[in-house]
Amino acid sequence: MLELWLKYKASASLIAWAAPQVRQWNEDRKAAPPVTEEQLEKAVAASRPSSPDCLRLQLQLADAQRIHAAGDPEKLDQAEATIRAAIGVAADTSNSQAYLECLDALAQVNHDRQDFAHMQAFLEEGIRLEAGLPHPNPARMARRMHGLGLARHQQGEEAVPVLEKAVELHEQAFGEDAVETGYPLADLGIVYRSQQRYEEACASLERALRIHGRGIDYTSPEALRDVHNLACTLAESGDIPRAIEVYDRALECMDRIVGADQDEIAEMQFAVAQLYVDWEHYAGARELLAMCLGAFRRKKGPRLAVAYELAANIEEISGRYLSAIAELERAAKIWQACGEERLEELATNLEYRANLLEELKRKDSANWLREKAAAARAGNPI
Repeated sequence: MLELWLKYKASASLIAWAAPQVRQWNEDRKAAPPVTEEQLEKAVAASRPSSPDCLRLQLQLADAQRIHAAGDPEKLDQAEATIRAAIGVAADTSNSQAYLECLDALAQVNHDRQDFAHMQAFLEEGIRLEAGLPHPNPARMARRMHGLGLARHQQGEEAVPVLEKAVELHEQAFGEDAVETGYPLADLGIVYRSQQRYEEACASLERALRIHGRGIDYTSPEALRDVHNLACTLAESGDIPRAIEVYDRALECMDRIVGADQDEIAEMQFAVAQLYVDWEHYAGARELLAMCLGAFRRKKGPRLAVAYELAANIEEISGRYLSAIAELERAAKIWQACGEERLEELATNLEYRANLLEELKRKDSANWLREKAAAARAGNPI
């Protein structure tokens, strides 16, 4: 039996919930400031130097620069320069609270740079200084501990004790069932999973899912990510039936939500169908593909073609080569409609069909398809 050597590419929305790594850390879960960088720069210039208002505005400006950087090293350098100007003023005026906020901001900038060693250093300094205050801020201590655990994990260092402490501090600061507590719980579960501590991983991820899912709401990115990590942890531990049950329950709950984004549900159905194929749960994969194809047909395009090709893979594995070829023909029509930019995908599709036809001893048809595939690879529309 032939293997499917087409590579399926997930959408950006799928990657957001399915990523099997720890979530991005943000020390304050901040959104972009409601004012522009230019407005903040003018406000900083107009404020009295060394005043609390000036420090606050400098930190807001740095956060805006960081958020808008989108990984641009120069913009991140600007954000760091703004923070270092503020931290100098905070030190000169003995403003301990502002100094700690500057350390947190520097940790966030280094997180965005993926410079986890410096991120760790700033967080450890923040934890040390906060612990020395008469009244430490429990929320900030909890978030710093979470960030420290992630920084250690990203560097390949032992992170479990730190993340366990982060969960404890979040419970004390926000409550056992608070959304904030769900963040370190989910990351602790992922780290347990990386160490093959599956029982502990499942316990943490199930608890995070209860918090983020709130019973029936599986539409949040956090809940979807928890679903994925819990199901994959169960599968890796050998409990594939329970992994399938987790996905089935999540999909059923999402489908019941009035006003749920049907395109998003279709993306998740497609992603889970791919996993079901890997887990040899072909009946479930077929059912999910039948559900998501309706949404994909409305938009057509590459996603529909890839869905047809996954259906072809299922038919091939099941020994139904003629059905597989029919699904591939449907996909080929979509690739052709996409124009020259998808000729490579079309050529791969044609070669796959040719291999299946050869298995059926239809060599003339197989050779004809290979000629067309070669033309497509050469950049010639067919």
